[in-house]
Amino acid sequence: MSPYPLDPVRALGPMRIVLTTYPSREAALHAVDEALARRLAACANLLPIDSRYWWKGTVESARESLVLFKTVPKRVGALMLLLKETHPYGTPEVVEVDVPRADDGYLQYLTATLDPTARSPPIGDGPKRSGARRGRATRAPGRTRSRRRRRSK
Repeated sequence: MSPYPLDPVRALGPMRIVLTTYPSREAALHAVDEALARRLAACANLLPIDSRYWWKGTVESARESLVLFKTVPKRVGALMLLLKETHPYGTPEVVEVDVPRADDGYLQYLTATLDPTARSPPIGDGPKRSGARRGRATRAPGRTRSRRRRRSK
């Protein structure tokens, strides 16, 4: 069983980005190929970076490859477990970022690629409200002036 929950309680978005760094481009490519082969990510971006960090009481620096994996909530736990088990670092940085909003077409691509049996992701503005009044805290953002006050006589 994965030590990572499949979908954290506060995560609400239809998409996740999982990021990690590798000591070389070759190591990063190997991880990307493995994640794609297992359909744990729909795609990944590799970026060369210069890192500076504290390690065992001193500030270190290294040239690394940052990988951004794009996936759906259902695959995050398995992806993070794969990255942790196969990572060359003893203490790898493996971070999940909740994406609350993404382009509708991209969400359809993610779902079709990673979970073709799932229902379609939420598309558009969500359900429409029927003529119910909104509370004061949820009024339209365009109204910024206060109401006119009556003068006392």
